[in-house]
Amino acid sequence: MKRLILVFTFLFTVSTSFMACKDAEREADEIEVIEEELETEVYEEDEVMDEGFGAYDADDNSMLDENEFGEANNTVFSEWDEDDSSTFDDEEFYESTFGVADVNDDDMIDENEWNEGRNNWYTDYAGEEDWDLFDTDKDGFLSSDEWNEGFANSNWFNDFDENDDRFVDNNEWNSGLFDDWDANDDGFLDENEYNNFTGTTREM
Repeated sequence: MKRLILVFTFLFTVSTSFMACKDAEREADEIEVIEEELETEVYEEDEVMDEGFGAYDADDNSMLDENEFGEANNTVFSEWDEDDSSTFDDEEFYESTFGVADVNDDDMIDENEWNEGRNNWYTDYAGEEDWDLFDTDKDGFLSSDEWNEGFANSNWFNDFDENDDRFVDNNEWNSGLFDDWDANDDGFLDENEYNNFTGTTREM
């Protein structure tokens, strides 16, 4: 009888120890998951904080020069480089310009977005009365196809293609955008000029 009690006592002790170990492992796993979630949240918040004009103003002079602007723009270029060739052909170029002009990111350009962009950006490639010519289906919006077709016969792509190789590389794209966005032609973008095209909250 004593031997049986000792066996039961031993088994109970082993079982209790095993359960305690499992509980400890479970708590450790839960703590690790919580820590990972916290790290993810902090990372995502940091990413949001890093976006915008101030994040790229490396010398804190409240202006972006062309190099600083290029740093802000590198990620965007790669997103629209669909064939990963490190260059834009004319189709990718117009897809990218459509994306920049589509300030509210709804895959359509309304007349207000069109006018804002035309007045400050592509005024050399589209006239004041060209909205009706671009909006071929007369629905009050430009699709990417209408945008591409409307600009197909313009010199916009050619003006960006500085070396005339029928492709626009990242440097040419950054340089062309910088020149277009620099409304007062002083060689810098102030925050207002930058925000005119990024919608203040858009990712760059």
